[in-house]
Amino acid sequence: MSMSTVQSLINGVSQKINALETAQALYSRQLSPDFSTFEYISTDELGLSRILAALLDPKGSHAQQESFLRLFVEHCLPVIYQDYNWQIFFNNLEKTEVFLEEVTGKSNTQRRMDIYLRCQVGDESYGICIENKPYAADQSNQLIDYYHELKERGHSSRHIVYLNEYNGTPDEKSVDARVLEKWKKDKEYSHLRFSDLIGWLKACQVECQNHSVSEFIAQLTKFIQKQFMGIEDMNEDNAILDIIKQNAATIDASIKVSNTVDRMKKELIAKLKVDLLAKYKKTDYELDLSYIGEGRRYEQIRFIIPGYDMGWVCFEFDNAGFDRPILGIKFTSVEAVKACLHTEGMKTVLNTMLTDKKVSSSAQWPAYYYFDPQDWKGSSEAWLMINEGTMADKILEEIDKVFRLLSEKGCFSD
Repeated sequence: MSMSTVQSLINGVSQKINALETAQALYSRQLSPDFSTFEYISTDELGLSRILAALLDPKGSHAQQESFLRLFVEHCLPVIYQDYNWQIFFNNLEKTEVFLEEVTGKSNTQRRMDIYLRCQVGDESYGICIENKPYAADQSNQLIDYYHELKERGHSSRHIVYLNEYNGTPDEKSVDARVLEKWKKDKEYSHLRFSDLIGWLKACQVECQNHSVSEFIAQLTKFIQKQFMGIEDMNEDNAILDIIKQNAATIDASIKVSNTVDRMKKELIAKLKVDLLAKYKKTDYELDLSYIGEGRRYEQIRFIIPGYDMGWVCFEFDNAGFDRPILGIKFTSVEAVKACLHTEGMKTVLNTMLTDKKVSSSAQWPAYYYFDPQDWKGSSEAWLMINEGTMADKILEEIDKVFRLLSEKGCFSD
């Protein structure tokens, strides 16, 4: 394969994207390509749980009865759909009750199940817990506690659904690998990605008999494709795919291009490290770049605070392949978080002062937020910023702001 074929492929894709952008600009008033309902409603963990619970509820305001729940089981939970022990449940879906943020009171663990489905048919009791993890990290014994809750509630048939996008399995601190394998063997566990919901949502659209509900599902589909799959525009995506599949030469060329993308990203990360070192001015913390460069999950840039050994200000990729960065204060261990007197205060300070950020906390992070740009996998924005030399400025500026805010409020004092 000649380099001219690769160049021709790249030129063809570039021309097609330009043509689509021109068409969208010309007809933007009719098409409104950038408008999305989900720009105006909450899409954090609770917001997404509320939307999914509403669609799954046979008594929900969508008025489609048990149709959406039936399609969910068929498309997303084949383990249940094909299991004889769950057939009574499947034949009585209209009796299912759906709860949001259900407290785990029976097991005395006082957690909250994101989405809880309960169905009682005679003496048969069915329970499903959907753990929705679009952004947050797993917590210690979290899935174990949910399973025990379903058991304590007397469900003869129970199932844990772990919903996320980027990780193949839950963190071992949430459930031990051996226990997880037993759940899988006993057909009591399913891993579901947000991208797996697309087939279900499209099936719901087909069966839906209300235009408003159908349009909402279409908007939800677009949101998932953009937020979790990196697909900004399906028309653009399909147009590129058509060019790639033109003939053997374009397919071969696209594979060659794809194989060099990871190398390109690593070279740009190396450039980012050089830029950070060049622009970093030694102040009250020290730059540590020894934990980034290979593209593994949780790779990070540390900003070490001299004399403070509980943690560091951190820029970390939540997913492998340099994707989904978060920024905040990270501690050395969960025990260190529990021992710190300022843990709650750190989150309060950043929540109060960084009004344009959604500050969260997790087991090892007293306070963090998702860094923008967030999509480093499906979008070129972050990589263009690195290439232009502006990404280092943005990271250093935000790191310095987080450090200053916490320091001024005494969060690093003993």
